[in-house]
Amino acid sequence: MIELLEPPLRYFSLYLASVAGVEVFHLTIWALPFGAMLAVVAWLARKNAGWPSWGNLAAICASLAIGMNVSYQAMAGAVPAVRAVRFDADLLALDRWLLGETPSVLVERWAAPWLTELLSFCYVFFMPLLFFSLLRYFFRRRELLGEFYTGLFTVYGLGFLGYLLVPAAGPWVTYPELFSVRLDGAFFTGLNRTMVEQGSNRVDVWPSLHCAVSIFILGFAWRHHRAEFWGLLLPVSGLWVSTLYLRYHYFVDVVCGVALAAFALYESRRHARLFSEFHVKDF
Repeated sequence: MIELLEPPLRYFSLYLASVAGVEVFHLTIWALPFGAMLAVVAWLARKNAGWPSWGNLAAICASLAIGMNVSYQAMAGAVPAVRAVRFDADLLALDRWLLGETPSVLVERWAAPWLTELLSFCYVFFMPLLFFSLLRYFFRRRELLGEFYTGLFTVYGLGFLGYLLVPAAGPWVTYPELFSVRLDGAFFTGLNRTMVEQGSNRVDVWPSLHCAVSIFILGFAWRHHRAEFWGLLLPVSGLWVSTLYLRYHYFVDVVCGVALAAFALYESRRHARLFSEFHVKDF
């Protein structure tokens, strides 16, 4: 359906179609949930073809938010069912080619309980940052809903597609022998470790969506909420550092996350311009 190629569905529907198609080809049970999610967004897209009202757009965006959470967890089984290989060795080799060693190893000389606790807080900060960002445009600044969700689900659609194409678990899982220092902290360190160990789908490394999503939100704040940008800059910067310090990502994951965020900001801006031109012509 051509409507599936319209923002904000374009890249997330591409991801759903790709996973569903691969799962069908391999005759796995995971074709059913991904096919069902694709059918839901296709139905909503068809029902609300063209430039929808705010209510119709809100229904599409809500389905994307739900689909993002459901499909992330489903990938824990869906990706291994069709991709037994892991690409950690390739990502580590790229880091070593670029930097001599992956940054997680390079920075462990500075490991300290206070720093681990601080950066664990920054990593956990991603969750409320994403949660409130997903909700805010349903209740305030509604004219920004389509623009924000177009960019955010450009990140998630292409990022989740990256998990399918280049599944990897990260240095902390795959190469524990590289590290000689244990990362100890306090409350946030324990909370973060529990969340990652119990919540990760073990294929969520390339690209780094912690970096891509937070950079997109920060860039969107620079565009529309300048004072908020300055308030977010420090904890979000700590979040970027934490992805490497806490041994969750390779350097190339972060670089690709930055590039993905830049593309998402471009896509959201392009959507805003097209939406503005549509209303000018309609008027």
